[in-house]
Amino acid sequence: MGRNERGRKIFLATHRIIGLFAGAILVLIGLSGSVLAFREDIDEWLNAPLMRVEAPARPSLRPLDEILAAATAAMPADGRPERLALPRHAHAAAIVSYMVETDDLDTYFHQLFVDPYTAKVTGSRLYSHGDDVLSQPLVQIVMAFHWTLLLGVNNAYLVGAIGLLLFLSILVGLCLWRPRYGDWRLGLTIKWGASPERIAYDAHRSVGVYFALLLLATLATGVAMIFKPATHSLAALLSPVRPEPDYGKSTPIAGQPPIGLDAAVAIADRVFPAGRLHWILLPSGEDGVYVVGKQSDDEPNRTKTFRNIGVDRYSGRVLQVQDRDDFTTGERVLEWLFPLHCGEAFGALGRSLVLLTGLTPLLLYVTGFLRWRHKRRARRRPATPI
Repeated sequence: MGRNERGRKIFLATHRIIGLFAGAILVLIGLSGSVLAFREDIDEWLNAPLMRVEAPARPSLRPLDEILAAATAAMPADGRPERLALPRHAHAAAIVSYMVETDDLDTYFHQLFVDPYTAKVTGSRLYSHGDDVLSQPLVQIVMAFHWTLLLGVNNAYLVGAIGLLLFLSILVGLCLWRPRYGDWRLGLTIKWGASPERIAYDAHRSVGVYFALLLLATLATGVAMIFKPATHSLAALLSPVRPEPDYGKSTPIAGQPPIGLDAAVAIADRVFPAGRLHWILLPSGEDGVYVVGKQSDDEPNRTKTFRNIGVDRYSGRVLQVQDRDDFTTGERVLEWLFPLHCGEAFGALGRSLVLLTGLTPLLLYVTGFLRWRHKRRARRRPATPI
């Protein structure tokens, strides 16, 4: 169809219409995605007094129970601790998250930052409040914009629909990129000495084809995460996909207090001796459990872990274990979606590629718009009389 002139005109019209309208939204989503590729580092840089600490010459972390006790003492009386996240690096604070429910059942999520070497609180902030996105930290606002356009979680499907249109547009663009006369180099280079119109045309084609695979990958993974139920159903076609693990309930023992975080981690270490302690999800209620997450070096996801151990908070009995080494093919596909989308699966290189990919829609939109305007002006130009 690419060789047929009528078919080519249809492809051009499709590519142009989607690009001019949905492409403008993709520019904003792409720019926000570039920021989010290094979201933790940016968040730390913007909030250094809260999130960064001085590491001693011989770093030695205080006991986790002491860190949690310091955070709990700084919480309001109605605060309910949810998790303790270990420092990302030697100069990062430990983070204790807690929630507060108001009388009208509104929920606020907060973070307390604790120096892991002194167990002293360095500060706190409101982290998440669904009804007031703009009260959240800047990185959280950018995140909300990236996948909902600040229209609310229930309208995230609009971004997913736009992503599907743009996925189609890129495929159409690749069909249009194919040189009609067989010289592939024409679609891979820019003639810098040519007219501005030709430079814009060459830039649009060459940048588009060089970044097409990365753009398709980020769009596909983003759409897949937005349409999560459908993605789970498709993944289940490859192999069984189990629901999120139920870590069970703790059984209170008369006269016996909870075993504490350090004891729970020691128990989890017997299940997974290797790996970095990533977080501990704290018990909710008297029958809640400790969920200890340990992150292996080969895990693609650095934001969360899929090696989790549920520990009874009274007896220390292991109630449930999630081990990514036992994942089915479908579960591995789901595990890789987020780390591929943000690039963290491949470290700093992957994040840098995602940053560049997020900037690409801006360049494609500008060059595509210039190309559209040049052609429009050419059609309006009166013919020269013979």
